[in-house]
Amino acid sequence: MFKKILLENGLRLITVPMGGVSTVTILVMVDTGSNNETKELSGISHFLEHMFFKGTTRRPGAKILAEELDRLGAYSNAFTSYEHTGYFIKVRAERFAEALDLIADIFQHSLLGEAEVEKERGVILQEYRMYRDDPQYLVDQTFRELLYGDQPAGREISGTPETIGRLGVNDLCDYFSRQYTRKNTFVVVSGNLEAAGGDVSAAVAGAFGAIRSGEPQGRPPVVEPQTEPGVKLFTKDTDQTHLILGARAFGALEEGKRFPAVVLAHLLGGSMASRLFEEIREKRGLAYAVSTSFEDNTTYGTVATYAGVEHGNAVKVIPLVFAEYQRIRDEMVPDSELVRAKESLKGRLAISLESSNAFAFFVGGEEIETGKPMTTDEVFARIDAVTPREIQAVAGEVFQAERLNLAVVGPHPEPAVFGRILAEFR
Repeated sequence: MFKKILLENGLRLITVPMGGVSTVTILVMVDTGSNNETKELSGISHFLEHMFFKGTTRRPGAKILAEELDRLGAYSNAFTSYEHTGYFIKVRAERFAEALDLIADIFQHSLLGEAEVEKERGVILQEYRMYRDDPQYLVDQTFRELLYGDQPAGREISGTPETIGRLGVNDLCDYFSRQYTRKNTFVVVSGNLEAAGGDVSAAVAGAFGAIRSGEPQGRPPVVEPQTEPGVKLFTKDTDQTHLILGARAFGALEEGKRFPAVVLAHLLGGSMASRLFEEIREKRGLAYAVSTSFEDNTTYGTVATYAGVEHGNAVKVIPLVFAEYQRIRDEMVPDSELVRAKESLKGRLAISLESSNAFAFFVGGEEIETGKPMTTDEVFARIDAVTPREIQAVAGEVFQAERLNLAVVGPHPEPAVFGRILAEFR
């Protein structure tokens, strides 16, 4: 059972004791990401994340940090999303105190020198280009642009070459001072806390004593105007056509719809026994990769299916996805199929949370999205409580023509053919 407390300095701490593991993960999460950025500063959250590994006042250099991580036998990384940024270190439990000192130093005292910023700018541009060469990334980004357009939710987390090229030290320092405050930050410590030794709460409070106060900049609301099906094509010479066909849904805060949507997506394309996997891959051999997911941010989300197919088969696959969307909307899911899907979901979640870092990410993500992280038993209970009628109600709300969107990446010159297929959905 995890415990969430508010430390005297205003920092939130969530501790997650785990039996049967020999490691501890320290995750520092900030409630800021690319959705908090203005267009002019697009990519600054991600840029700042990169700069946190370039040295601190006590450890003045990236090599010094890297060597200390090696001496600790640590695994460390960071990530930026639309709504949060995270930094973590995972170590053997007996190295907890040293790892805590290191990550707190990185978080509070990182150097943002001009020379390092210029060097890292080149690294980030190469990362940007690496992802732009990946058609699965491209189709996901094309789908986001189609749904959200020219607002933060529709832009790339990394920014563009133009914004990456002009972000400077002053921009980074201002964003750091404004967003990286105690009100906007929490720490998750998960794993073998007994072997870590001492009072974890006191240790974290002491290590993060220098965290600043202040009122961070919030996120603007996501605007979703749509009255008819949407299509967006990214023409590129690829070996496959990559497509995402999905619909606007809702965010994690819509508690009554969230878990029915999770089960709905799993029934459609979450396992080898799912409807779309069976129909598109097993019966027809039209795709190797086909899956459906419910992606929820705080206030907005999607239910969407991805497939990678031969170029000529894209027009065959789209109606098959339509048919399954319509069937699960119009017909009640049989009890036997629902029970199987629920057990699959619970089993996969349990398997995915066997490591201390995975559990830290799970709890941290829930704290960002809802402010009320759940135990696995609570999640299992929510999954078990989902009824066929709730699934049908969510499908009925989501799978409507005016919510549908199709993104395609491949050597297709015109979107009109896809638009005509999309217009047939009823």
